[in-house]
Amino acid sequence: MQENTAFEQSSGMEQDKIEAVRDQLLQLRTLYLAVNSAAKVPEMGVSPFIRHDGGLYIYTSHLSPHVRDLIDQGEATCMLCADEGDSQNIWARNRLKFSVRALEITRDDRVFEKLCDDFISAHGPTMNLIRNFTDFHMIRLTPQKGVLVLGFAMAFVVSGTNFDITAHISKT
Repeated sequence: MQENTAFEQSSGMEQDKIEAVRDQLLQLRTLYLAVNSAAKVPEMGVSPFIRHDGGLYIYTSHLSPHVRDLIDQGEATCMLCADEGDSQNIWARNRLKFSVRALEITRDDRVFEKLCDDFISAHGPTMNLIRNFTDFHMIRLTPQKGVLVLGFAMAFVVSGTNFDITAHISKT
């Protein structure tokens, strides 16, 4: 019999149950993105995303200020959040918040067309319409570290591109 990890002992939750909720959040279709402007004014956006090769990818327009700031600064904070209607308690919605490094994938990069096709598969034919819009940019978001919240006193540190659970956040 395998021993419980420290975060399982601390939280009282089994690792497979924690990971199942994390994985359910990673199946969402959109993410929230926050970035500070050059003037340190917070900007936010929401975007469809896909997961590919250790990264999350968004295809979004630089007409939105947060996208210009994201491209310029190369970092942001993202959040995946369970639907309000699916939450038992509005104060304790399941959510995954994490910092990312951002890198633009240019149109001449060999992976660009594959990513566009993956967007079509995941999100439907709108990608065919916007694929050649020159104000749109393919951006790879590489997760660094973050927090997975599963309710009151049920927050966990996550790390890396697989959102590995590394610790239970508690006051002790």
